Amino acid sequence: MNMIRVSHDVMEGMESHARESYPLECCGLLAGKEKLITVIFQTRNAAASVDKYEIDPVEQLNVFEEIDRRSLKLLGIYHSHPNHPCYPSALDISRAFYPDTAFFIISLVDFYPPRIKAFIIKEGTVAEEEIVVQ
Repeated sequence: MNMIRVSHDVMEGMESHARESYPLECCGLLAGKEKLITVIFQTRNAAASVDKYEIDPVEQLNVFEEIDRRSLKLLGIYHSHPNHPCYPSALDISRAFYPDTAFFIISLVDFYPPRIKAFIIKEGTVAEEEIVVQ
């Protein structure tokens, strides 16, 4: 199992975004340097759905430009599963377009504390990553 390092503030940001968006899925992008995620970009779920998410293309482009401006790298994408476990759905796997980016899922089945897991998804293969909080 590979590992990905995430700042405590980013972990809290994902948890609070998931709770605030409940019962809908939340979504966002994560950036940092050298496999350490330090910045969270909370985005709006354009699908406004309980079982799928979609980041508006214009909002996504704006975040990518901000990541470049800060000399950071896209290291993660996150979304919540309000009523499902921490594992990528078939739809999640089919839409995993960034194979070298960690894919975080926040499950709210247990609201406090929610569960967060990270995965690398390449060509339909799902591998869990160990999350190290710093």
